Amino acid sequence: MSRPASDRSDFFRADDIGALECLDASYAQRVFPPHFHEEYVVNALTLGAQSYRHRGGTHRAGVGALVLINPGEVHTGETADARGWAYRGFYPSADFLQRLAADISGDAHARPYFRDTVVLDAPLAVGMDQLHRLLRASQDRLLRESALQRMFGAVLQRHMQVHDQTQAAAPRAVELARQMLADAINENLSLQTLAEAAQLSPWQLCRQFRQHFGLPPVAWRNQLRVNRARQLLAQGQTPGAVALSLGFADQAHLTRAFRHTVGLAPAAYQRALGLRR
Repeated sequence: MSRPASDRSDFFRADDIGALECLDASYAQRVFPPHFHEEYVVNALTLGAQSYRHRGGTHRAGVGALVLINPGEVHTGETADARGWAYRGFYPSADFLQRLAADISGDAHARPYFRDTVVLDAPLAVGMDQLHRLLRASQDRLLRESALQRMFGAVLQRHMQVHDQTQAAAPRAVELARQMLADAINENLSLQTLAEAAQLSPWQLCRQFRQHFGLPPVAWRNQLRVNRARQLLAQGQTPGAVALSLGFADQAHLTRAFRHTVGLAPAAYQRALGLRR
């Protein structure tokens, strides 16, 4: 990627699934004076490098690194590369990360804290980039919430010293959630709705569900949708009608999911069954 032609910053919020502001930014010349945020800062560098002063020192972060800053910590920001710098930024509320830390650790008084401000963690940086794009593009609440829990759970465990605690099995709770998904396969159910019905936290539900059924809730729902799609396609229903009836975003979404699982597009599957020419 070449140097940004001009400074650009594009904010959006994901408050339907959590108190979270997101920023997609690229800067060629921008210099940020000392400032602080009331939220945590988690930035994944995607171009060039950034330099900033923080905790009495100067730090540099490049592609593959995460910039991590706690609420209230004063810092600056400027380019450290001839190309400028670009990043996907997250500003989760303290309440969100504290609740997630408590769910993971089992400690209601957990207070997550970034000890290091620059960490080189390329796989996690790529994952945060993907999460950012997903939150912007998708309207699937179960998918978005599950990805949010998974990625920020990784941030907490890998870079905030929050340790996962073994939980007692809750088979009845996860069976209730599974049945809700099966009964409302075409609905845009949220992870929070499932968790409240199961009387578990979203983190606990995802973990318990995967341990009990072999897949997290969103993957299990996606598999069930494809299974149901096979049945309806075999009955002669059109791919467009099947996509609409099962909660896929559109026919293209059905095609991608069906091909990923079955190995054929829906129309090709029907031709194989002799339902199409």
